[in-house]
Amino acid sequence: MNDLAAVIFDMDGTLVDTERVSQTAWRRAAADLGLEVPERIWHDFVGCSIGNARTMINEEFGDPALTDRLFAHQRDLFFEIEDEALEPCPGALEALSALSEAGVTLALATSTAREHAILTLERFGMVPYFSSMTFGDEIERAKPEPDIYLKAAARLAVDPVACAAVEDSVNGARAAVAAGMRTYLVPEWATPTPDLMERCAAVLDSLHELPAHILGPEAAGRLSVEGA
Repeated sequence: MNDLAAVIFDMDGTLVDTERVSQTAWRRAAADLGLEVPERIWHDFVGCSIGNARTMINEEFGDPALTDRLFAHQRDLFFEIEDEALEPCPGALEALSALSEAGVTLALATSTAREHAILTLERFGMVPYFSSMTFGDEIERAKPEPDIYLKAAARLAVDPVACAAVEDSVNGARAAVAAGMRTYLVPEWATPTPDLMERCAAVLDSLHELPAHILGPEAAGRLSVEGA
């Protein structure tokens, strides 16, 4: 684990597969309204704040009323799909368990508002793993600005440089890197640029790989054997 003081996780698309549900809802909502939204916008939505997402749609179609209808319909569809389809991301529960058992301090930094994030985390039994949680409605500037990660580190009373961050999105990874954190990226919907990949500590296929990067292969393997 070297000099790491804490590991700070994003939630949407990193711990819980909300991005798959969200992307499905966006596409259905657009189709229902007869909108042809460029694929680049759907990808830019990953890790994006609601305000920035609304700006993108306003700029694309020039109709704020239409933007309102799209976002309202997407929200309704999201909650319908979420009830049946929402799942933890591959390796999420295993990574949280392994790091917690190893005595690593874990925290959360999610762009989602507290009320909805807590319900999502409780659904999969993730809340007890975190020493601290920071939510999108507690900051002014959203990712890719570093504010949420800086606030999360401050709540733990640790130097951001001594923290690792775990993200799935380009905006999230940029925020973590800007905060000075050792950043692990697990991309699914978004494709990181070569420059961003170079600035990350590692780009992982899934969270199954994370404990070995944080704890070292031998320690992670030992925990895996003990937990079997």
